[in-house]
Amino acid sequence: MKKQALRAPDWFAEGSMYQINPRTFSKEGTIASVTRELPYLASLGFGTMYLCPVFAEDDSTDLSNWSERQKKSATGNPKNPYRMTDYFRIDEEYGTDEDLKAFVAEAHRLGMHVMLDLVYLHIGPHADILKTHPEFAQHNPDGSVKETIWHFPYLNFEHPGLREYLWANMVYYVSVFDVDGYRCDVGDGVPLDFWIEGRRRIQAVKPDAVLLNEGRNYDYLLEGFDACYAFDWHETIYSVFRGKKTAKDIRLSAENAAESRPLGGLLMRDMDNHDTVTDWPMRTELAAGHDGMELAEVLNFTVDGIPMVYTGNELADEANLCMFANRFFPGKFEVTDREAKNTPAALRRQEIIKKLNTLRRENRVLSRGETRFIENDRDETILSFVRELDGERILFLGSFSKEAVSFSLAEELPDGESLIENGFEKTCGGYSLAPRGYAVIRF
Repeated sequence: MKKQALRAPDWFAEGSMYQINPRTFSKEGTIASVTRELPYLASLGFGTMYLCPVFAEDDSTDLSNWSERQKKSATGNPKNPYRMTDYFRIDEEYGTDEDLKAFVAEAHRLGMHVMLDLVYLHIGPHADILKTHPEFAQHNPDGSVKETIWHFPYLNFEHPGLREYLWANMVYYVSVFDVDGYRCDVGDGVPLDFWIEGRRRIQAVKPDAVLLNEGRNYDYLLEGFDACYAFDWHETIYSVFRGKKTAKDIRLSAENAAESRPLGGLLMRDMDNHDTVTDWPMRTELAAGHDGMELAEVLNFTVDGIPMVYTGNELADEANLCMFANRFFPGKFEVTDREAKNTPAALRRQEIIKKLNTLRRENRVLSRGETRFIENDRDETILSFVRELDGERILFLGSFSKEAVSFSLAEELPDGESLIENGFEKTCGGYSLAPRGYAVIRF
């Protein structure tokens, strides 16, 4: 019999997330510049602001301690947001303590929540804490510091002092800055019992604080985390857009994940994030086209889980982004143009995102309901499923074809109310969808 996952607070489970990398969010690249845009993001209906790491970064130019990805970017920027030197200090690249406090306060004023990014598997090689406590890092038998595949020192979770130091850091931002939870980088790589105790401590301060695991270990949903990432989901959808997989593979991905995770276990579903825009061959917006990206966003807001939109997705942004580029070391990369809100593609995307956030708030079945896939006779290109909760039913139909598709479902469904659609028709023999078309229908 399946075990029950932790039940996430309503604000987290029933809302949507927006990921912010200040470096690529705007040309200013600061926390303050993001704060100025919060009213706009709130107007689109986002409930949670997730901020990439803004803590003090190791600025060493010693390439032996740079990740291969950082070197490959060719920006020459020594600062990597995920190679920190001080967890308790805001990096001057992004601003000050007061800037972060103002960001959180403004988000709360607008009815939104804030999550920060914890990076505890490893630390920067020149971190002050390692000078004071070298035992906080793992060491090889020869006494050298043990490094991750990114060439950063592993932290030593066998040492109780290291644990106390990091738990204090978790409590610090919840209590002093009033943040509402954390996204935990490579959470699977850190012992579960650490996260369980960290969760207990932050919830002693703020009972509805949450933890999101950037990991694939669904067992962590039983005690430590409120949700984890759906890596296979967005990788599969991206592969479909590039012609390497089919809609049938998307269904298989979802069904495998549902079978593997505990009852009620939540997945965070995105299409872009700071890693994908850096590592994938091209932005999803370019691989899928504007209609394809719109289809993916509608799918992520309709299927079970928590939808997350990345910096610029709400503007149909095609900029060439990289997590290692900033305003001081731009290299060949770009930033999101925050002024480009009135192009046809951006206006369309903002309208869709706003409507999706409204639908999610007004239809609890979309956040708490079960997902049941329905057979169709064009399953290589058509994805079809129903969300169900307490008698409520919402049908999703989506086409990943570049051509118009006519199809039928294996079960007969009554006519319903179309909540949002693009290129959809009900025909005498079933349904028809335009290229990258979709429909969300309530019965």
